[in-house]
Amino acid sequence: MRIFVALAVALTASAALAESRTYEIRKGGKSVAEFHAEDSYDSFDGKTNAVSGTIVADPANPSAATVNVSIDLTSLDTGVALRNREMGELYLESDKFPSTTFKSVSVEAAQSIEANQPVEIKVTGDFTLHGVTKRLTLPVRVVLIPDGRIHATSIFRVKLPDFDIHVPQNILVTVEDKVPVRLDIWATAK
Repeated sequence: MRIFVALAVALTASAALAESRTYEIRKGGKSVAEFHAEDSYDSFDGKTNAVSGTIVADPANPSAATVNVSIDLTSLDTGVALRNREMGELYLESDKFPSTTFKSVSVEAAQSIEANQPVEIKVTGDFTLHGVTKRLTLPVRVVLIPDGRIHATSIFRVKLPDFDIHVPQNILVTVEDKVPVRLDIWATAK
C-alpha cells in the first residue's frame, strides 16, 4: 500500500509540472531590467524592478509557451537624478512612451524542460520601445523551479536609432548605437 501511495504522489507531482500554467511577473518584485551606457566622462548603468507580465508555459511543450513582458521606463534609475530626468525627457520621452513591451510570437526550445535544469531557448517577439515595434529574437536561459516559479534571464542589444531614439555623440553607447540590455525575470505560478 505504501508503494502505491508513494507512486501516486510521484505521478501527481510529475503531472503538476507537465501541464500548461500561467506564471505572473510581479511589478516591484525580484525581476530587474538593466542597461549599460558610456558617455565621454564615465560609464553608467540604469535599472528598474518595475517589470510585469505573464508567461504561459508547459514544460512538456516549451515551444508552445507565450511571453508578455512590460517594463515601466518612468522608473529607470541611473543613480543620478538629473541624468534620469534628461534620459526620460530628451531621449526616451517617457511622458509619451511610459513603457516598453515584448510579446512573443514563437519559442524555439528543446522537447521538454526538466525541473532545476537550465535550458537555453530563443524567444521571438514584438519589442515595442519609443512607439516603434520591431521583431527581435532573444536568447533566454530558463530554469523551471519545482516550487512553482520560472527564472529566465536574457542579455541582448537594442539599436536605439531603430526605435527613433537619437543620443548625443558624447554618449558612446556601444558600437552602432546598440545598448546592452539584461533582463532577470522571476515569475510565479498563479
